[in-house]
Amino acid sequence: MSLFEKIKKYWPFGGHKMRAIGFEHALTIDQPNVFIEKNILQPTPDNYELLVKVFASAINPVDTKMRHTYKEDGQFRILGFDATGEVVAVGKDVSKFEIGDLVYYAGVQINQGANAQYQVVNESLVGYAPVKLSVAETAAMPLTAITAVEILQSFSLEVTENAGIGKSIFILNGAGGVGSTLIQLAKYLGLTVITTASRPESVTWVKSLGADYILDYHQDLHEQLVQIKYEKVDYIAMLQDTNKYWALALAAIKPFGRIASIVETSGPVDIGPLKNIGAQFNWVFMFAKGNYGVNMSSQGDALNKIAELLDNNVIQSTLTKTYKGLNVDNIKQATQDVESGHMMGKVVILHDEESL
Repeated sequence: MSLFEKIKKYWPFGGHKMRAIGFEHALTIDQPNVFIEKNILQPTPDNYELLVKVFASAINPVDTKMRHTYKEDGQFRILGFDATGEVVAVGKDVSKFEIGDLVYYAGVQINQGANAQYQVVNESLVGYAPVKLSVAETAAMPLTAITAVEILQSFSLEVTENAGIGKSIFILNGAGGVGSTLIQLAKYLGLTVITTASRPESVTWVKSLGADYILDYHQDLHEQLVQIKYEKVDYIAMLQDTNKYWALALAAIKPFGRIASIVETSGPVDIGPLKNIGAQFNWVFMFAKGNYGVNMSSQGDALNKIAELLDNNVIQSTLTKTYKGLNVDNIKQATQDVESGHMMGKVVILHDEESL
């Protein structure tokens, strides 16, 4: 297909409308109009942006947090920070992608999200979609995979086979979206993986992903670490309730070890005890790069690496549930799944059933 033919086929001529699911008020999930559907103007890509026809999007805890804390009452907001789709238009300075490319990405918080027919995204944040996965399987991966990679990088570990051999990682909340990806990447790096789970289905899930030791978070976790002879570990990934597990992290981290958290604190935490053992603490927030325009291409690079690992069956998609059709009911149901606190892996909205 020639460039002219591609443009003729895909270019969304000015003034076109698109369907989008969003909200205007910070309502709880049980209220009837928590999400609404609107027809709005299709966005137009800026110089370094792609316009993507979205095939599927995923729901994450960040969607819920952003809705609960929404301050722009009455302004239509589209969530959705995982997407896969096809490039249908490009900005004049785009160099990495062409019309017709299949891509996946997580986007940025400060822009409208992917729960719509089309979305614009900076090309630096985008990766080529894995070729062996379904649309839904692909859409489950971007946000959690980037977060998992950035956690490992905060430990000075690159995503290279056996890069962490001989070391140990303790992952608090291994069955969630980030944990499910982090377990797999940690095993690829050769780390001994210790994680937490309680329900039988969660235990089975994290075991299938490669966890070496699974601790019951309803019981004393430090005592369980002692029992498995990992009283001290090299790395700790806090994916749940930083305040609740901070004392445990201080007790369990080795001298010169590293702790990373993706969960905001509800009160101060004392990092003083880390000083005398030379240990470090880092926040990991994958949206920071896109929100502030810092080193954004590292996220596109991470997605290309993840696509390679997925296509080579080194890791698997963390998709566990799919809703078919971009509509209010499906967005609400998927959000309820996430808000339940018992979601394993990821839930995805397939925008068009024919894309499955």
